[in-house]
Amino acid sequence: MTSKLSNQAFLERLLSIEVDAVDERRRASLARFASLPSRSPCRLRLCRPTSVDPKLIAELATLRFVEDATNILLIGPPGVGKTMLAVGLGHAAVAAGMRTTTHRADLAAAATAPPRRTVATTMRFFAGPRLLIIDEVGYLPLPGEAAAALFQVVSHRYLKAASR
Repeated sequence: MTSKLSNQAFLERLLSIEVDAVDERRRASLARFASLPSRSPCRLRLCRPTSVDPKLIAELATLRFVEDATNILLIGPPGVGKTMLAVGLGHAAVAAGMRTTTHRADLAAAATAPPRRTVATTMRFFAGPRLLIIDEVGYLPLPGEAAAALFQVVSHRYLKAASR
């Protein structure tokens, strides 16, 4: 009887170690795919732009907007913490097990560059992650093709979320 219990305890411990290792590999893979800075400058609860309502930060931290397929647009002058907030939300999404990716505004240029991939492939790539963070959209003006590509990405993600 004792050996059965010790065998069972051993197998349970071994299974627990394997489950933890799989979870850790998945989190590491999600973090790599997200392309976020390796360390978040702060956690959403502790560090936030002073001009943003703490209740709004708390609501965003729940990531309900991802579940509801709601787009979040952070606008304001340089230096107020838009990127910091977006990165914090990205880290929160990765920690919650959500596939996340981050791109600069040049994603629109990538969407119109057919030599490496077709537009359909690009749309599937940008529609895949649960959370897509596009940074620096208003930093430089977007040429007409890039603006159209950005609209296609947002529209494609919206239609995909609506069909869930």
